[in-house]
Amino acid sequence: MFVQHQAFIWNGKEKSLKIVNRLPRYDIKELFGIDKQKELLLSNTKAFIEGKKVNNVLLWGERGTGKTTLIRSLLGYFKKSSLRMIQVLKNDIITMPYLYDIIYEHRDLRFIIFIDDLSFNENEQEFRDLKIVMDGGIEEIPENSVIYATSNRRNLMPAVSQSDNELFPEDSLQERASLIERFGLRIGFYRFSQEQYLDIVKHYATSAGIDLNPEELTKRAREWALIHGTTGRSAYQFVLSLQIF
Repeated sequence: MFVQHQAFIWNGKEKSLKIVNRLPRYDIKELFGIDKQKELLLSNTKAFIEGKKVNNVLLWGERGTGKTTLIRSLLGYFKKSSLRMIQVLKNDIITMPYLYDIIYEHRDLRFIIFIDDLSFNENEQEFRDLKIVMDGGIEEIPENSVIYATSNRRNLMPAVSQSDNELFPEDSLQERASLIERFGLRIGFYRFSQEQYLDIVKHYATSAGIDLNPEELTKRAREWALIHGTTGRSAYQFVLSLQIF
């Protein structure tokens, strides 16, 4: 299974892996406005594939700026390597020790455990579950695994406790920090400037063969951004709309 396929989805209830037969086709070179973020993630991943100890990674920041797409694009970029990717849903975090058993049996491969759109509300049990599985407790975590996660929140949880009657509120702050610190590499994604947004629009329009004069393209792209924002996702969706209407 691991020889013939690159990506899998973990089923925590059945403690089994589903093969991903339809891999997303993302070219990392097509992701604009996030050059520094790409450099950091590629360096960490390359070192991991080479067998070095690396940091768990959290990609956090503005929605639509390419966090998830960047992680997915690693599959194509490192296609001819020992890299494999397993997506785990938040509800299945508690079952990850069983996944570790499978990973441990294949020490010639390198596994990214991918958790997308990760965030917690106060007192969610999964918050504590993740802390445990990232440290391993009394069981060693396989050295051929690393966790890559995305989140719209810098600290994964609300910055302020909702409990008004907490005797020692600083304890809650310490607990929040104890999870985020398990991600040794934290990469921020920020809102694009209008200039960056327009550059991305022009690139996607050229790739799609859109025949529209530059002034009109810019005008309509700005109008679109007033409603949809100036993100990479918004730029892509705008160009899609030009092919329809």
